[in-house]
Amino acid sequence: MAEPTRNRLQGLRVAVTGASGNVGTALLRRLAAPASGVAEVRGLARRQPPSTPPYDGVRWYLADLGETRSEHELTRFLDGVDAVVHLAWALQPGRQPERLHRVNVEGTRRVARAAAGAGVGHFVHLSSLGAYAAGGGDRAVGEDWPATGIPSAQYSRDKSQAELVVREQIGSREGTTLTVVRPTLVLQPEASSEIGRYFLGPLLFGAARLLPAPVARLLLLPLPSLRVQVVHADDVADALVAILDRRAGGPFNLAAEPTFDADSLARALGTVRVPVPAAVLRAALSAAFHARVVPTEPGWLDIGLQAPALDSSRARRLLDWTPTHPGDEVLRQFVAALGRGEGAPGALLQPAGGPERDPADDPANVPGSRAT
Repeated sequence: MAEPTRNRLQGLRVAVTGASGNVGTALLRRLAAPASGVAEVRGLARRQPPSTPPYDGVRWYLADLGETRSEHELTRFLDGVDAVVHLAWALQPGRQPERLHRVNVEGTRRVARAAAGAGVGHFVHLSSLGAYAAGGGDRAVGEDWPATGIPSAQYSRDKSQAELVVREQIGSREGTTLTVVRPTLVLQPEASSEIGRYFLGPLLFGAARLLPAPVARLLLLPLPSLRVQVVHADDVADALVAILDRRAGGPFNLAAEPTFDADSLARALGTVRVPVPAAVLRAALSAAFHARVVPTEPGWLDIGLQAPALDSSRARRLLDWTPTHPGDEVLRQFVAALGRGEGAPGALLQPAGGPERDPADDPANVPGSRAT
């Protein structure tokens, strides 16, 4: 396959949905910089980000993709742009799967349909490792692995279905390049509070922040057999910029080395693994979820246990992409930031409490507990 043409960034008008989130913030750090050559960056979010870098160099549009009335704003948002990078995705409230589906799958349909109507020449859709079917064994899989999802996980089902929606709306459109990006777990220190709220909830997130680091390292980590990869948000942003620069189409896996097994994951986190059967851990997570101790529905564990490791050689070959942050370094920095309760400006990345959670998971609403 011929290498995609480079140097398309100069004068490009780019629209980014979900631009104030984890990956979106990292991408804005690249695109909104004067040296990028990009003529205009537009951002779509539900809440107005602060007038601080990297958000202050962006033309903002506000809409909730889960609502039909967002379609009017999408028409304005995409009018005259050359490329759209669709990052918007809701992770919570996990207890309302219909709401998540409405935002994530139907919202993706609205964005793709509006992009097709506006004649946008390049559509970049951020999918996920979670779109892949279970399996792979001991080998890392390429982009030809079935993207049919893991049925027991809401996130996985929706990611797989969103890819189908994008292909239905954009895939056969003449003159439009479609790119689907499938990263593994995307981390950065600035997103530690956001991710902590999403997956630990206010009770466990608050406890994690109260534990001194030396004490936290003494805790044993109950884990079944698994494999985990991570990638830094800045490295994902670098790949997205290269995709825009070269107008590279097709699917791309993104993952950094090393691939952790359960024992090496525990070592990277500075603790010791205690082997636990997967069924036992899933039952415990399910009980905690239904007791509203954590907001993480058990399907997330199924993704961690069943999803394949990713082979990123296509991105390395066609994008000249090499992640600059090793996975073990990413994990250490993220966990340290999590313990310090760090974040960044804006509604999503801010430290402490944030809007992206189910109010029923607030400590004040959990029987036997109170807000602090």
